[in-house]
Amino acid sequence: MEQDHLIFEPRIQGLDEHVPRKIMHRRTFCFEVFEREDGLWDVDAQMQDHKMQDITLADELRPVGTPLHDMVMRVTFDNTLTVVAVEDKTLSAPYMLQCKTINSAYGKMVGLNVLKGFRAAMKERFADTAGCTHLTELANIMPTVVVQGIGTELARRARMLEKDEGTPSKKPFQLDKCHALSSDSEVARLYYPKWYTGVLKTEVPT
Repeated sequence: MEQDHLIFEPRIQGLDEHVPRKIMHRRTFCFEVFEREDGLWDVDAQMQDHKMQDITLADELRPVGTPLHDMVMRVTFDNTLTVVAVEDKTLSAPYMLQCKTINSAYGKMVGLNVLKGFRAAMKERFADTAGCTHLTELANIMPTVVVQGIGTELARRARMLEKDEGTPSKKPFQLDKCHALSSDSEVARLYYPKWYTGVLKTEVPT
């Protein structure tokens, strides 16, 4: 009973509730980043779908609490943020025998780089019947996870090396990748002044 209570309890906070309502479906994504002892990085990912009531699908009863979809994926990256290995499993799916036959196809991700056209390459390789909708969706979230989980740590180490050895630094990879981090933005002026391309404002004497 405790588990059922947790399933039905809304988890997303911070939004106003304007009318009475009840939760019907929950999709969750979870990503964890690991540094390996061999110098590589693993990103483990999971996607689950839960219905908030018993459901019969493909002639099989799925009691509340049983995942409708449950897919896991491990993608291994090197320090250039290039994929070097992929492992994925379908733990639960509506058409289990058919769904899991596509898992081995995701080995085609090897060689892709999250900073160089990753999502376009994913679409080219796994569109429509060439892939699983949910595994592809899970993989398509990887770039931002890798940037946060691996890229920021590599950047921190590069800054430390620059400070200790005077090694010339490269432009931070996150600049010009989103609105707030434009090279001519106030964020760049304040936190990345070396790479700031905007107009420096000077005070005019009054």
